[in-house]
Amino acid sequence: MADDNKAPQEEVKDEIKEETLRDLDPRLLKQVEIAERSIDKNPEYAIDICTTVLMRHPSCVEVRKILRQAEFKKYGKGNPFSKIAAVLQGQIFAIKAASEIKKGNAIQVMAEAEKLLRQCPHNTPALQVIANAAESLQYWGTAASAYQAISEFEPNNEKNLFALGNAYIKNKQADEAMQVADRLIRKNPGNGDAQALLRSASVIKTMDKGKWEEGDDFKSKLKDSSEAVDLEKNASLVNDEETLRRMVERLKANIEADPQNVNLYREICGNLRSLQRYDEALEYVRKAREQPLGKGDTTLEKMEHDFIVAGMKKRIEEMEKSLAENPSDEEKAKLEALKAEERKYEIENAKAMVERYPNDFNYRYIYGQLMLEDGNLDEAIMQFQLSQRNPKVRLQSLLGLGRAFIGGKKYDLAVDQLLDAKKESKIMNDSKKEIIYELAKAYELMGENDKAFIEYKEIYSSDIAYKDVASKINAYYASK
Repeated sequence: MADDNKAPQEEVKDEIKEETLRDLDPRLLKQVEIAERSIDKNPEYAIDICTTVLMRHPSCVEVRKILRQAEFKKYGKGNPFSKIAAVLQGQIFAIKAASEIKKGNAIQVMAEAEKLLRQCPHNTPALQVIANAAESLQYWGTAASAYQAISEFEPNNEKNLFALGNAYIKNKQADEAMQVADRLIRKNPGNGDAQALLRSASVIKTMDKGKWEEGDDFKSKLKDSSEAVDLEKNASLVNDEETLRRMVERLKANIEADPQNVNLYREICGNLRSLQRYDEALEYVRKAREQPLGKGDTTLEKMEHDFIVAGMKKRIEEMEKSLAENPSDEEKAKLEALKAEERKYEIENAKAMVERYPNDFNYRYIYGQLMLEDGNLDEAIMQFQLSQRNPKVRLQSLLGLGRAFIGGKKYDLAVDQLLDAKKESKIMNDSKKEIIYELAKAYELMGENDKAFIEYKEIYSSDIAYKDVASKINAYYASK
């Protein structure tokens, strides 16, 4: 698997192209069309057809996507016990698959993984194996489709999101990569890796727009040698500040020529975000929202608020640095006032979004989290109780409920919520560790140390370095 925590790198050698439906024999294409029409009424038939086609054309990602749709249609929500069994089977298979991929048997490995997914498409380890095998073959579209499927089950898995973004970059799916980067940056505006992903996507989008790679000598298309140097930097994804500044200037000119093109505003905002020129980015996102296609775009509305907060946080960081160098009561008071202003804005904006979009449970989760941090436990509980209806934030909402009940010393209610969250978390990732840790803490506060130990031990067995779990386990054994 690619290193997800590094900025994506563009392939520069012998690029391998995956097959499309247009590459299939007309008779096979007809079969695929029948399969797609059969998904709703006869998904098993669609699965059989797609499996047969993939045996001959394993790189045809479009067929694999149809196969996945048919599997989900057949499987539905599935049986929780079947899912657990499938994941365990997938984990065992993944160990063997790694060595087979190294031996050059990636195609066979993908076929075996598909057999497991036919039994249960919610099998994350099997999807990971397909992604790893596809990457070894440079089947970037196939890898991206596997990572995308994983993200449906684990929306907060940042490592998987980075892998997804990287695959989109390699497959030159700039818009999709930008969406992934934006998703990561919304969670953490200061995430440098996500910003690097966004820059890489912006470069590819700019290059594709100008069709720089067409022809034998693309340098001849450039106006001067400085632009040639600029694009060579872009092509290798060397995104220094000077390169980004030039891209910003070029996009400004493009916007003047085509002021209603909302995509141009998105691109320039992405580059300005990477340069941390938040005030300027705010101006452009507001201009984008004035355009006909931008007025009803809620993502632009969210972006506007993100830039306001990012600008405030940047000023806070600058003031903290200045204050550390030259302490002053007056400057300290200004800093505290700015922090209070930033916090007030975040809360007021979150509340406004909840009132404007009452059925968008993601906004309710954000508002609930802010209320929890502020100690407004009853309001936080109400928001989390509603936001848990959204599958994408359900686990984090249950965790929030658990924390709110712990804060209110309602430990039994906290245990109920956290047990539900634990049952629904299938993989021992950071999110599940966090849930189990809070569950153990609730038991500890109830005086049920044996139950707390069992929960802490589960984390300890997987990650001895997680928080203070090791010391808690050692203390328990010492007490015995």
